[in-house]
Amino acid sequence: MKNIRLVIILSIFVFFTLIVVLCSTVFTLNTVDLGWRTSTKVLSDTTDNQIISSAKFDIGESVFLLNKQKYIDNLETNNPYLKVLGMEIKFPNKIKVSVSEREELYVLKVVNENAATGYSYVYLDYDLKVLKITDKEVQANQTNPAILTLEGLNYTVNDFSAGQFTNLPVENMLEAIGDMLSSTGYTNKLCKGLIKTINLKFDVDTTIDILTTYGLNLRIMKAEDHTSQKVLKALSIYEYYHNTHPNINHGDITVYERDGLVVAAGPKVS
Repeated sequence: MKNIRLVIILSIFVFFTLIVVLCSTVFTLNTVDLGWRTSTKVLSDTTDNQIISSAKFDIGESVFLLNKQKYIDNLETNNPYLKVLGMEIKFPNKIKVSVSEREELYVLKVVNENAATGYSYVYLDYDLKVLKITDKEVQANQTNPAILTLEGLNYTVNDFSAGQFTNLPVENMLEAIGDMLSSTGYTNKLCKGLIKTINLKFDVDTTIDILTTYGLNLRIMKAEDHTSQKVLKALSIYEYYHNTHPNINHGDITVYERDGLVVAAGPKVS
């Protein structure tokens, strides 16, 4: 009986102690800092204070009760080029947000009946987040991201919003392309220097054509299956032609499956 009474007393004591801790001003949010993991280009004109303000942190809120995901969502929605890598509580009353600037990978060409050209251009990063939308025509060159077109999918500019992630039935394939480009060293400037356009034909057997600035076209057959392996194969064959046979600067490098293996065929070497 005494043991039960002791447990009850201790429980009440712990409960009130917890209430006191949660309500204590010592543990209420006072400071938010950003920790940049990359350099900035697009966000270079935006101050840390402006970015922090866009998250709408509730200064004075208990650090034990704050909703991290809400603030992360606010930061990434209101700053499309911002990527939140982590949010850490620095006791007793600070938050450190680790961030980086997102890189443009694709420019998706979509229908816009109100635009002068009839199209808008949706900038996407490696995570397929919408970075910005413009009605200004984007040229396929070594400065702009790869111009992406989707055949067999009817999307308009109204289906996209800056700061939001896309919801495309082909997003796994597009992310796989981005992952392979990144893992093989084709990021940012190098990626823009490699690819002019990407055309994805969505069908029962999806085909992806990646036209390089060098002139060779990387054709991925049945791209919905083993996408990463096929893109990696295409890139390795491209490097072979580019480095060993620079005179061959047109034609298709076709990647497909045969007898369960990923194989490739390219222009004839004389």
